[in-house]
Amino acid sequence: MKFVVVGASGFIGRCMLDHVRNEGFDAVGTRASAADENLLRFDLNSDRIADCLPAGFFVEGVPVYAAVFACVCQLDRCRRERETSYRINVRQTIQLLDDLAQLGAKPVFISSSYVHDGRTGYYTEESPPSPINEYGQHKLEVEQYIDKHLPQALVLRLDKIVGDEPTTSHLFTEWYRWIDEGRSITCIADQILSPTLSTDVARAVVAGCEQELNGLYNVANTEFIERAELARQFAAICGREAAIVSKPMDAFNFDDARPLKSYLDSSKFIRATGMRFTTMRETMEAFVAKARGA
Repeated sequence: MKFVVVGASGFIGRCMLDHVRNEGFDAVGTRASAADENLLRFDLNSDRIADCLPAGFFVEGVPVYAAVFACVCQLDRCRRERETSYRINVRQTIQLLDDLAQLGAKPVFISSSYVHDGRTGYYTEESPPSPINEYGQHKLEVEQYIDKHLPQALVLRLDKIVGDEPTTSHLFTEWYRWIDEGRSITCIADQILSPTLSTDVARAVVAGCEQELNGLYNVANTEFIERAELARQFAAICGREAAIVSKPMDAFNFDDARPLKSYLDSSKFIRATGMRFTTMRETMEAFVAKARGA
């Protein structure tokens, strides 16, 4: 197997590229603007993927899987810059998926729990989607296109992704810095997540490709937890006192809505692959050990 990781300069995409290379797979990653000479230049807004991949990357008899992480993922930016974000997240992403399929690659589209409104939580793949923000609507439109036109593609819905590396930017590095600075951790009240280790996402992509899965699967930790409680548990594992403050959604003055209950049921994916997700205790303990140089 070979892999193309579109959007490898981002947090999850970078983890994906590192993982498949560490596993011994031939892989290339792309970046839109980040200054990284180890990544291929590909701007989803203006480029075609065939013009960016190295000559000879596609070899007869060697399957190529293309994981698409690239998107405008900032929720409020999607709302503020509707035309631009829609062009990138929907129209250009569909063009990319079609191009990849025509090249002979299997597209793996990374979607989101935000296709749901967050009123009930614990969503399965059969739960009717009902996005309440622009970003979720973008993901849903691409999912619907894939369902009609690219049945060979794999769609993976994710929820909140965290990491165990203190050198990368994610929720735990932010919280660790705030605790170190004596700042309070402010959370959206009553927001329930299924926080998932980024490496598990990478493992899930590989597992789905190895099992030749098609269609829609939720990929999220089997645990779900209130955001404020996750912060309390994180502070406890750090062995530090931290002020955890919960505020209602409207106190944050977001430009676009956030689902309160975004957690997913991954039973279908687990049955198909046998994958075990890393617990949040394992993830947080690994993060703290690395942060302290243990």
